[in-house]
Amino acid sequence: MSEEKPLITFEPVPVRPRHDGWTVERQFAFVEKLADCGSITAACKHVGMSRESVRRLRRHPYGRAFRDACDAALDCGYADVEEAAVERSKNGVARPVFYKGEQVGEWRHYDERLTMFLLRFRRRHRFGPEADSLPRQTSDLPSLDPIEQLPFDPEDELGGCLVAFEFTPDPPPEDFDERWPEASPEEQ
Repeated sequence: MSEEKPLITFEPVPVRPRHDGWTVERQFAFVEKLADCGSITAACKHVGMSRESVRRLRRHPYGRAFRDACDAALDCGYADVEEAAVERSKNGVARPVFYKGEQVGEWRHYDERLTMFLLRFRRRHRFGPEADSLPRQTSDLPSLDPIEQLPFDPEDELGGCLVAFEFTPDPPPEDFDERWPEASPEEQ
């Protein structure tokens, strides 16, 4: 039987050996559980230790490696949180609709602030505060500079298409009132 190597390796804090204390195995188990769940409370419960003892171990004079390992483990847990935030931004969150005390349906709530936050920090070069000061590419199209004039006039192109179809708009009816299109002369 081979022993599995821990995902996050670090030098355990040297502490006085106790059956109910922070053994080397408990320190590794704590950091592994912290990486899995992202919760210090849950990781403490998993190894049977208190949050205060974790604080003491992190502040230990030789606890730098343990602190760094805990921070790395929390970073691993934030990947799940980030993924969930992206999912909520894209798919929204179901909100129930009640009528006379009973749920009759639901609607999806899309949080635009969450979307803006994700875009601002995940695509900082395009949506972050410095995006306005960065030089922009002229265009993805090879010979088209967006600052210059368009090489064609879209309205003129549309007019040409309408002429090609021999389309002429129908004149308005004689009783048509431009001030109030829905009102006919009889209703006035």
